[in-house]
Amino acid sequence: MPSPAGTSGNTIGALPTGIATGLIRTVTGGSPDRASEADVFQTARSAADTSSHPHDALRSWDVVRSTFRPGEALTFDERYRYAQLPLIDADHPLALAASPDGVYRDGRYAEARLAVVVPVPVERLFVDPIFLSYEADLASAPFAPKLARGIELRRAHRLHATLSSIDADSGFLDGLRTSVGAFTPFRVRLAGPVIGGFNRGRCYLPAIADAFAPIQRAVGGRPAPLIGVGLHHFRDELDAAETAALAAFLERWRDVTLFEWTVTELAITSTNDDLVLSGRTLARIPLDAAD
Repeated sequence: MPSPAGTSGNTIGALPTGIATGLIRTVTGGSPDRASEADVFQTARSAADTSSHPHDALRSWDVVRSTFRPGEALTFDERYRYAQLPLIDADHPLALAASPDGVYRDGRYAEARLAVVVPVPVERLFVDPIFLSYEADLASAPFAPKLARGIELRRAHRLHATLSSIDADSGFLDGLRTSVGAFTPFRVRLAGPVIGGFNRGRCYLPAIADAFAPIQRAVGGRPAPLIGVGLHHFRDELDAAETAALAAFLERWRDVTLFEWTVTELAITSTNDDLVLSGRTLARIPLDAAD
């Protein structure tokens, strides 16, 4: 059974031979031995440890969380069909060549979009026992063959949670280094998976940290209302039986903390697609170390 969010115990399942193994090879070169980051809990501007109230922080996700009725099937929404499916399979019969407003074409947009993001330490995530247990359960699910596992490998090193979208005004990097760099390292947790009505076909892991809101206020720009890591993507819609299995999987892992880490730097990224396959890191901003 998974460990519920907020507990300290690990649930170690059988190591999957599927995607997690491939990701470990891709990201770490096959070695799971990496140094841990120092944990910093109490500093002048860092957040309190979020383990004290994970369920409160997740309530905002309940507004968008999909629930599936018996007999219902997972189908893609329009946005997923023009923004993400063309990047997964350009020849898919459900892929839309362009968005209604013409901004997206073949899943890409001409004008690069900039954002302040929290990079995910994938070299630690993909060897974490709880996450590997989660991946083992996912790999054995009836709907697993319809996941776009190849795209996960391609974007593994780009995993992140977006805090705010920003504009590239003159001198914006210097301003961000000042405003963001003043914060101290803080804890983040990734919660169990969510599929919503927006980008229906993409599975998010909610990212929870008390520090997010003050950092968003300091950055300005356009804060992300929900902060999560887009991890899994479906390449095909599901039938009713597969959707029932998906609903059970989502419920089984709903209240689980899949991974926790200490953020010691933020990044400024630029991309021309929502999967960040064209992504570039413009700057990394270290957070002030605790005294």
